[in-house]
Amino acid sequence: MVEEDSGRPGGRHELLANIRRLTIAVLDNLEEGSRDKTLDQGQKRLLSSTGSRLLRLWKSTLKDDAANQARGQARKTPLASEELKRSLTS
Repeated sequence: MVEEDSGRPGGRHELLANIRRLTIAVLDNLEEGSRDKTLDQGQKRLLSSTGSRLLRLWKSTLKDDAANQARGQARKTPLASEELKRSLTS
């Protein structure tokens, strides 16, 4: 059973590192197999589509991280109306 830890900051970094490592391995295998002509068309398509999916996953994960950071910053910054209420009640 896999424990879900992607919510932790370290978990996200580890996830990105694992995706990156796997992407590099897949793309290296595709490049080497194409250069050496050891892959047939089906294998090339499989490695290409796997590499594309991994790159999309990596991009999506980075985008989610950026959105989460933006939301976190927005929560830390009080609204002008909240500041006005505080100043009036003080």
